[in-house]
Amino acid sequence: MKKRTENILRKLVNVNTTNPPGNEMDVVKTILSFFPKGIDYEIIDHGNNRGSLLLEIKGKDEEKIGFMGHIDTVPVSDESSWIYPPFDGVVEDGYMYGRGTSDMKGGVTAMILTALYFIENNITPPHTLKFVFTADEESGGMGVQALRDKGDLKDISKVFIPEPTDEEIGTCEKGALWLNILVAGKSSHGSKPELGINAIEKLYEYIYRLRDTMDLDKSHPLLGKSSFAITLIKGGVKTNITPENAEASVDIRTIPGLDHNIILEDANIIGKSMEEENPGLSIDIQVENNRPPLTMDEEDRFIKEIVSAYEKLSYPVKFKGINFYTDASQLIPFHNIPFVLLGPGEENMCHQKNERIKLESIIRMTKFYISYIKNS
Repeated sequence: MKKRTENILRKLVNVNTTNPPGNEMDVVKTILSFFPKGIDYEIIDHGNNRGSLLLEIKGKDEEKIGFMGHIDTVPVSDESSWIYPPFDGVVEDGYMYGRGTSDMKGGVTAMILTALYFIENNITPPHTLKFVFTADEESGGMGVQALRDKGDLKDISKVFIPEPTDEEIGTCEKGALWLNILVAGKSSHGSKPELGINAIEKLYEYIYRLRDTMDLDKSHPLLGKSSFAITLIKGGVKTNITPENAEASVDIRTIPGLDHNIILEDANIIGKSMEEENPGLSIDIQVENNRPPLTMDEEDRFIKEIVSAYEKLSYPVKFKGINFYTDASQLIPFHNIPFVLLGPGEENMCHQKNERIKLESIIRMTKFYISYIKNS
């Protein structure tokens, strides 16, 4: 199984699906090449060589267990400084190196191996299995949104997200709210700032007022605290000119209990209030990304089933929270499906130079998925 795991993962890594531009359709074709003809699948064409894939294996009943993994990766900006070329899939000391090995073509490999187990051994699983391979998770979530809006995911009764979780059981993930703030003031000579409206100063005032409305001290047992970071800023034209325009982006990461709708409501209220306080000032708020935080009760039946399956395999049971967002954030709030974030690979390898994954981790997770399905 190790050699097959290595071969599948290497072929996936060899296909460059860095996003942008994505080119996920190339890896969709690669995935299909691993399967025999006659399988039940659907390709979702997003255009521009971008695609997602839905593969289904009929079970003994109509309950459907989903596995959802993305096939795009983040870009490689420093290829020359990698130990090995990021798309070669070099193996050393049991690890495969390459972009996407951990996030999350390792998890996708485990999905493929799980599906092949039932197909090649002619085993009808107790429940129907849906394997969903999505495009664009690293950006806007085009793939999962298209599948969701088509209604292809609403019949899933529980879903595994095989992101790299260090093989720990992920029951929650932080939300992400990215805001672009555009401030228009009034220019003046630097010696007469009172004649202008300093857009940079008003931008900072707006950001700090918004931040002060949030409870950033509250802590979650698995996720820690919410965060609020200024990540991009631009403004001004010259030292002696009061800046007329300024803009910034803020990256807000939220724990369960922090409502994005309330944050956005406060953002608009503060903007209107500042405009009233400063005639001639204009503040425009644009939402770049809005993915709510998610959580599952550890006493939920699905989570308890996973714990039981782990114990049968003598895998250590440990819960964790995921600080990054996943495709689950574009699915769970709409269909309220029981979910778990659970896959091979190290969370800390995501988006890193010299990204790698231990092949044995993929094998262990594949064995777990198969065991869970057979005993569910």
